[in-house]
Amino acid sequence: MTSEDPILHSRNTALSSCDPGREKSRRIFLVIALAVVLWSVFLSLYDPVQIVKMLGVRNAYIFVFLLAMIGGVSLFTTTLFYTSLIAISFSGVDPVWLSLSASTGLLSGDLVIYHLSRTGSQCIPERYGSIVARLRRRTEKYSDGKMIILIFFYSMTPLPSDAISIVLGISSFPIRKMVLPLILGKSMLILVLMELAMLGYSYF
Repeated sequence: MTSEDPILHSRNTALSSCDPGREKSRRIFLVIALAVVLWSVFLSLYDPVQIVKMLGVRNAYIFVFLLAMIGGVSLFTTTLFYTSLIAISFSGVDPVWLSLSASTGLLSGDLVIYHLSRTGSQCIPERYGSIVARLRRRTEKYSDGKMIILIFFYSMTPLPSDAISIVLGISSFPIRKMVLPLILGKSMLILVLMELAMLGYSYF
């Protein structure tokens, strides 16, 4: 009876231990993808402003939170999210509370993407290992302070949040250091967008 190569045995053991986590991440990803698709279809059928009017101002903030959490993290739904948010801002809602609801929703979506990226990177196939290692080396060149500043300024752009969340997850950047710059940057962005929309509307 031949014994198994120790290196091969170690690698197979590591991969098998990753299977439960990988399967869990895959299920979460499928749920998120399905939610994004259904949410996009729902918003294409119903006007967000009309939804806010039906729900009332107080419940509108919950709707905005869900809108941001599901629709604000993906490249394919970011434009729809921001246009819907600007339309909702004309419905008599408080801009500060609207900004807080939206930025908290965006943060929640970012944290889910971060978790999926972090757990998935630990069980990534060997052929992609060099890409992950190279990405980690690049992020490790920057101090935590510089990364926090980078996260803050990126969050102030209307670019999809999933991009930076994936990078932070793969590089295992401390989650406690990314929460504040993410939510502050998105809050400021949303407030600026709403003010610009109001200013532009006043000229017509």
